[in-house]
Amino acid sequence: MKRLKAIAVAILIILPLSAAVDDRYAMDSPYQSVAYSGRFYDMFANPAALPMMEVEPGLFALTVSASDSWNAADFGKGTMSFIQDQLWSIDATFISKYIALTASFGSEFDRVSPSSSNYDIYSSLKIELDAAYAFPHFSIGARISGGNQMVRRDKTMDNIGDVFVNAWLSPFDRDPGSEFFDLGVGAILELSPVSAGIYVGKLLTLKNNNLYLGWDTLAESTTVSLALEGGRFTREGDLMLVRPRLSFSITGLVDGSTRKIEAEGDITFQFLPDTDLTIALSYRELHHEWFSFNADNGYVSFFIRGGSSGFYGTIGLVFRATDFSSISPTISFSYIS
Repeated sequence: MKRLKAIAVAILIILPLSAAVDDRYAMDSPYQSVAYSGRFYDMFANPAALPMMEVEPGLFALTVSASDSWNAADFGKGTMSFIQDQLWSIDATFISKYIALTASFGSEFDRVSPSSSNYDIYSSLKIELDAAYAFPHFSIGARISGGNQMVRRDKTMDNIGDVFVNAWLSPFDRDPGSEFFDLGVGAILELSPVSAGIYVGKLLTLKNNNLYLGWDTLAESTTVSLALEGGRFTREGDLMLVRPRLSFSITGLVDGSTRKIEAEGDITFQFLPDTDLTIALSYRELHHEWFSFNADNGYVSFFIRGGSSGFYGTIGLVFRATDFSSISPTISFSYIS
């Protein structure tokens, strides 16, 4: 009951804030699959994973992260060439067994041109409410998310001080047409060690300022996945030292121009019940045609995540499968109470 009251208060505080951003700058994580469940961060890929956590995480979680998307050819052009499409974000999640509320605040610096020191700077806040219920071996969930974003266009940044001033202290203008609203639904079937998941991200969405339900958005936003995962404990009840996971996912079931496939795997070294280290690797291919692989559209992700007693750190790198012309580094720190 106390947790539900805390979530209700958080909703009343956060909902009046109107600046939010959509997911176009979000970086996919090789730790997440719509078929995974059991760990705290699995619910961000599929809300159906919310009531299937192996360990109750607590009431609150906070994540601070930074990432960029670098074009290698653009380094050395302009005074701040190491900032090309940089994103800072703070994610706060209030959790109960069946409901979770997440508020994500972000500042994004999008360089106007490769040789320029001018940036379009976006300030955002995304609100996401998840609800789910679990039966034996099966869980269903729903997600409501929405908001818009604010922008300062063509602002000059010549030093680090300009970055902080524009991110936190300068006024922003409303970005017309940036409003979004999505209703998503998901489900997970778990027959250990195999599980299957599905998540429809846009069962209902905002289109031209009207709520829209259509086959095109349903097909584009649907992800199906199969996963294989080792148990947390041995048959004798001891903590499994090495715990692997594998997953294969397809997003976009009809149109090859929007279809994405992803094969991912990770290995977790469980040193103690609250101390572990996870190494993850994935291959993601955009614009995938059935049974026709094209590495030119592929991206490889390599991430390491480790921590203890609720404190976790993650570093990761995403790069093109064929060369290093496009590199996306990321770093994040999390605390789960």
